[in-house]
Amino acid sequence: MPPVIPLVDEPDSEELRELYERLSQTMPEIGVLNIFKVMAHNPQLLRGWLRMATPLLAGGLTLSPRLREIAILRVAQVCGSDYEFAHHIRIAQQAGLSEDEIASLQNYDESDHFSELDRAVVRYTDAAANLSPDAPDVARELKRWLSDRELLELSFCVGHWGMLARVLVPLEVPVDDALEATLPEGWREWL
Repeated sequence: MPPVIPLVDEPDSEELRELYERLSQTMPEIGVLNIFKVMAHNPQLLRGWLRMATPLLAGGLTLSPRLREIAILRVAQVCGSDYEFAHHIRIAQQAGLSEDEIASLQNYDESDHFSELDRAVVRYTDAAANLSPDAPDVARELKRWLSDRELLELSFCVGHWGMLARVLVPLEVPVDDALEATLPEGWREWL
């Protein structure tokens, strides 16, 4: 099924051509990602979003990459965002999560792969992503392990990837073919 908004495969301006050239260098094996090709309908929005999102993935946080990726994968599960989940499998592995951990995140409470902190991050992610009334209480529990800065960063990650899911899912942005070819078989069952 094609996405609701067509992908901009060929940039129609010099500004967008330069942006695509830069973006294709970030993941040369995949090229310009489909999320970028959808957002290219508004280059100003795309540039602004990239300025905000880059520090979240490129070392702008005190929060451990492992905890960040647990939260992002969980947001993808909560929102049913296969695009986000697919893109963060590899990133999560680079952050130290094993394939078994990623596969068992859906049933984290029954899995022996996760620490008490990991489980608390998943509970908080669920509460925050769903704007549950108990989210502040779950956040207070996390202060056993996380500094105020880390808790803020975790909350921001949950909010950011929740916002992104609200673009990806209703617009049916497809997982990039080149990325999907590299994913473990059956990965969609983990979602």
